[in-house]
Amino acid sequence: MNGRKRATSGLMVAILAVLAMLVGVSPALATAPPAPESPRVEGKRVCGKTESTPVAGGRYEAQNNLWGADTPQCITAFDTGFVVDPADHRNEDGPASYPSMVWGCNYGNCTKDTPFPRPVSQLAGLKSSWTVEVPPTGDYNVSYDLWMDPTPRRTGRPTGLELMIWLKNTPRVQPIGEKKAEVEIGGTRWDVWLGAIDLPTISYVRQEPTLQVTDLPLDQFVADAQRRGVAKPEWYMTSVQAGFEPWIGGRGLTTRSFSATLP
Repeated sequence: MNGRKRATSGLMVAILAVLAMLVGVSPALATAPPAPESPRVEGKRVCGKTESTPVAGGRYEAQNNLWGADTPQCITAFDTGFVVDPADHRNEDGPASYPSMVWGCNYGNCTKDTPFPRPVSQLAGLKSSWTVEVPPTGDYNVSYDLWMDPTPRRTGRPTGLELMIWLKNTPRVQPIGEKKAEVEIGGTRWDVWLGAIDLPTISYVRQEPTLQVTDLPLDQFVADAQRRGVAKPEWYMTSVQAGFEPWIGGRGLTTRSFSATLP
């Protein structure tokens, strides 16, 4: 059986070589697979670990946010999103980075005319639309990151709660903590994970993965977190972020469009 396969393979190579000579193409090129293309976009290239750049007239900030690895990573930002390239991360036990869009205040950098910090009790109508593309290989998640603090913090890392909303993840990549419940929000079922490292984290993992959401009701996730006692109504939301947590690879992760609104 193996011998017949090898003979068939050799015959096919010979046929391709003859065809290649007839049309003037090198036999090596005729049999080689096409090389993957790099993402090509026009925009500002950002490569510093904590570097970011304003987009959409300053309404949002596109950040590289290479916080968990020393492997190189850059993003090319444009008005509605960004492309990650290069990124060849090799983390086995945690995220290498969180390249993302930011709306609000993040380590002292506040986006133009932001409504944040905003009391958690005043988030009715908060929603977001987001469209992404992902590469065929690698380990990563596609996730929102909503940050809360007991004070109207504009600098440093929030100390109240990290609320994540996972639209898609590869099998090996899991949230912090353990799955505790399931809930329906926005007409979709989500697994609810609770855990903590240096502050409480609640993660909502979409049971049916998607690469696009329209008018996702972020306020309903916050309300559910309050019902579970991990978000306090007297706290403040400091920012809404949407991006990727690559562990392995990461090149080609792309936000095509992002928007968020709060009445």
